[in-house]
Amino acid sequence: MLFNKPPSPVRSRPDAGHEVRPRPVGPRPNGPDTPLMEPAALSRALRHAAWRDPRAERKKFTEVYSAVRTLERTAAYVDQALERLSEVAEALRIGQTTEHDLMRGLQAARIEELLDSLERLSKMAANGGLNLLNGESESLYLDFGHEAFRYVLPPFDLRRGPKGLNIPQMKDGFDNSSEIHAISQAVALAQVRVGQFAARLSHDAGMLVRMAKTYEADISVEGDIGASQERAD
Repeated sequence: MLFNKPPSPVRSRPDAGHEVRPRPVGPRPNGPDTPLMEPAALSRALRHAAWRDPRAERKKFTEVYSAVRTLERTAAYVDQALERLSEVAEALRIGQTTEHDLMRGLQAARIEELLDSLERLSKMAANGGLNLLNGESESLYLDFGHEAFRYVLPPFDLRRGPKGLNIPQMKDGFDNSSEIHAISQAVALAQVRVGQFAARLSHDAGMLVRMAKTYEADISVEGDIGASQERAD
């Protein structure tokens, strides 16, 4: 379930006579090393928030952007998993239409290697003690904003075992047609499930960034008002 809570209303500065709007958000970055927010922008937001509780505000911004970075890093490994599953589906197709026993054996070995790589990807996705691609890991929790918004993302089990994608092993190569059919169906279902999780990661990362930018605009307005009141006093 997605927590689509609308951002806090945009308020206008009493002295400027115009609305403060958050900056537009671009598309999801392609990899885990793509910066999501320039350090200068984050520092500016923290300076504006300093009049309230610097430690609390810094913690909020640190947590939300750390969560977004975790989503982006996880998405990079999910994209790799989708590529592996696509290669498995193609190898299954080729193996079933190949008559040469040696080539069929090579395709069967390639399929098993690609499916086993899902286990390695699920381990590589660990980030600071949190792994969203291991079903035995904890969920990602984030309390954000002054309205006590809670964001929760349960882990997705990327492993091929029964608790994860449930893709059976190829025991008889391409000699057992019913076994090949079961593997093909499991791979097709896994592609759908992994693709849906990838879409949620992209959606949630964008949602959290928009919330952070809206909150940045809010505290900037409140900071300016507080500074004006201090000067007046």
